[in-house]
Amino acid sequence: MKLKTGCWAFALLALLIAAMALATWSEHVQGGAYAFGMFYNSRWFVLLWIAMTTAALYHIAVSSLGRRPSVWLLHASFLLMLIGALTTRLTGKTGQVHLRENHRAVAFFLDESSRRKIDFPFSLALKSFETAYYPGTATPADYISVVEVRDADGGNRFEREISMNRILRYRGFRFYQSSFDEDGKGSILSVNRDTWGVALSYSGYFLMFFSMLWTLLDKRERFRQLLKKLSRKTAAWMALLFLPAFASAASPVFSHDSLTISAGQAKKWGEVWVEYHGRICPLQTVANDFTVKLVGKDHYRYASGEQVFFGWLFFPEKWQHVPMFKVKSEELRRRINVPEEASLADFMDAAGFNKLDACRRQMYDGGKQEGWLKEAVKIDEKIQLVEMLLKGSLLKVFPANLPDGGLRWISPDMEVQSDSMENLFVRHFFPMYFESLMQGNDEETALYPGKLAAFQRMKAGELLPSAARMKAELLYNRLHLFSWLFMICLTVGSACLLFFIVATLRNRPYPLVERVFYGLLLSLFLLATAGLALRTYISGRIPVSNGYETMLLLSWFSLLTGIAARRYSLPVTAFGLLSAGFTLLVAHIGSMSPQITPLVPVLQSPLLSVHVLVIMMAYGLCGFMALNAIASIAVRIAGSRAGAERQQAYIERMKEVSELFMYPATFLMGTGIFVGAVWANMSWGRYWGWDPKEVWALITFLLMSFTFHEKTLTWFRNPLFYHIFVLIIFLSVLMTYFGVNYILGGKHSYAG
Repeated sequence: MKLKTGCWAFALLALLIAAMALATWSEHVQGGAYAFGMFYNSRWFVLLWIAMTTAALYHIAVSSLGRRPSVWLLHASFLLMLIGALTTRLTGKTGQVHLRENHRAVAFFLDESSRRKIDFPFSLALKSFETAYYPGTATPADYISVVEVRDADGGNRFEREISMNRILRYRGFRFYQSSFDEDGKGSILSVNRDTWGVALSYSGYFLMFFSMLWTLLDKRERFRQLLKKLSRKTAAWMALLFLPAFASAASPVFSHDSLTISAGQAKKWGEVWVEYHGRICPLQTVANDFTVKLVGKDHYRYASGEQVFFGWLFFPEKWQHVPMFKVKSEELRRRINVPEEASLADFMDAAGFNKLDACRRQMYDGGKQEGWLKEAVKIDEKIQLVEMLLKGSLLKVFPANLPDGGLRWISPDMEVQSDSMENLFVRHFFPMYFESLMQGNDEETALYPGKLAAFQRMKAGELLPSAARMKAELLYNRLHLFSWLFMICLTVGSACLLFFIVATLRNRPYPLVERVFYGLLLSLFLLATAGLALRTYISGRIPVSNGYETMLLLSWFSLLTGIAARRYSLPVTAFGLLSAGFTLLVAHIGSMSPQITPLVPVLQSPLLSVHVLVIMMAYGLCGFMALNAIASIAVRIAGSRAGAERQQAYIERMKEVSELFMYPATFLMGTGIFVGAVWANMSWGRYWGWDPKEVWALITFLLMSFTFHEKTLTWFRNPLFYHIFVLIIFLSVLMTYFGVNYILGGKHSYAG
């Protein structure tokens, strides 16, 4: 009977997982309203959760779980969270209130119906609204509403600031900065009233964290038993993994002597400040990014990024004939009659118009882009980037004072109203430099970067980043650390894995070689740490704001895990290197952007950093278990009958290694999800919004929970089944991270 009740609970849980997965796809195809109406807000969905919870509670009551206090508390925390969620659903109210300066609001409108409203026991009036900017830039750093609160009975009256991640709590209501009017005299606040749901859910989160920690420390629980057992000896032998090969074709000879400025002058220009994507950075960063977007590298043959940048700026009539655009699609080449390696001139017709203009509407009609059309869009974006440079919009190198006392960075094509002398300097600076360049006056042209730097110091002063930060960013750009680190990680990791195979087949230990591989792992970890530290120092924040940065963090944690867990299994060294290498490879070849950008206001919260860091640690451990599973399955497939006993011993041993990793992976995943929920509640007033990434993270977490119930789900006692299920979990991780970002979309999507 015990087994039957437990199986019922997990059958209902599996049905819930399937329903949530289907809901995310329905939202992608049919839209959010359909998904919420058919799934998340439907009565059957709520009843399914209640039925699953009831079956689970009954199973816990009749099983031995009640005699294990840490495990019992863990399940109790889940119950408390579900009760909190149900309470929020039944009693919570969310909506918006639109405030205009010196106009009082006494109610807010509910989200589900603009006609239903809830009265406040007080009134709100907007005293002022302002946008705060990052120093010296036009990039918003925060949105701030100053509101006056006045009780209906006149008993209490005060003013408060409401901004991103700074909310107003009063008499059971919470107010969040949501949006604002274009004229700057109105503000839109999100409103939430949830008296009991948040408190119950938060109590569940903290109880879950405490009980998970207790489970990891409890000597009677399996995690400590596995830890003790696996620390005594290492795995028997490893299976084959293909050695990655990296090849690069030789670049044809390219002479840039007559196409751009000298390397020495390019270096000096690279050390000039410029505003780019909302922050002040060296011009070298802009030039490198420009070149990467055109050719996929920060240089073109023998020309540096700065030389490519200034070559296009000053000698466009020559660079338009340089074949920088690779056209892979044969269909696109046929349609617009261009060669495989095309220049900008190849895309222009006899009248000087872009050949891609004829299919522009088809390219940007909002439909799905495939094949030649997708490549046409990419090439068109590159051409537009060149046009932006030629217009000067990428050269915001002139700090200018505004009439209100502020400062903004402008490009040569922009007017400065405050100072006519300043106007002359901005308008004629680059033409004068170009004239000197054409006259071959090297001594005079060498002075121009210094003149501009002096102008910047005079106008921007203390708003400029420090000289140390300039040196740090130039060093970061020059090292290209993460661009080649993936190749070393993959090569050393594959060699390490191959060594383990040979050593095991010969049944001989090689302690010196093992120490060499461990030393390489440690060295690569220190390099990755240095790279992340540099990026953190340059940006002034923990690097977690986009897909590229989270992949860097994940690779770093993979190396750290390889170091920390090496004692439990020698192949962990190889797994750490391979996991980090593949993660960096994905970041390198994907469409993720390596740009360093300021955080948007809503992301400026320490909780976000904790949320991303913890989730990335969980993903890293899942990657380890997936590699372990692949190796174990390969052993089973490739092994011979003569070694059947050794194969089985190895697979069972690797199952124990995965079990060991599964505990912290699951608990980190759970912690990451619920820290994210707290952050979302502080930022938007909702701790759970059924966003696709939230849903798939929950699906991954629930799939992980299956592996801890071998007594009920006896399939998991089979090592091979366990490894296959681990791969299913990892597929869910991939769906959570990549599938949502590139397919499903949502509030959490950051494919760039």
